[in-house]
Amino acid sequence: GIKVFITSVSANSGLKKNQQMIVDTLSAKGISFETIDISATENEEQKMFMRQTATAKSGQSVPMPPQIFSDDEYLGDYDGFYESLEDNNLDVFLKLAAPSQTSEASVTLTNE
Repeated sequence: GIKVFITSVSANSGLKKNQQMIVDTLSAKGISFETIDISATENEEQKMFMRQTATAKSGQSVPMPPQIFSDDEYLGDYDGFYESLEDNNLDVFLKLAAPSQTSEASVTLTNE
C-alpha cells in the first residue's frame, strides 16, 4: 500500500503544509494510505528505511518528509507528487495505474 512518511515535529510551516496537502489529496481521492510519523520513537526503524531509500534534495544531508512509497518502493517527494497531480498522472505516480497510451485512432461521424 501507499505510505506517506511525515513528521509531527517541525517548525517548518512549508513542510507541514506539503504533508497536509498530500494527506488531504489522497483522502479526497479515496486512495488508501498509511502515514508514518518518523518523529515517533516507535518508528525509528521506518525512519532509517526512509532515509536510506528516499532521495535527498540538493542541500539536504538526509531526505526530509514528506516522502511517498508504495510498500518498500520509493515513489518520490512532495515535488513529484505535486507535479503528477498537475499532469493528471497521480495514479501513475502512485503505481496504481500504468502510464496511459495516447491513441492515434479517430472516429468520423456521418449524419445519414
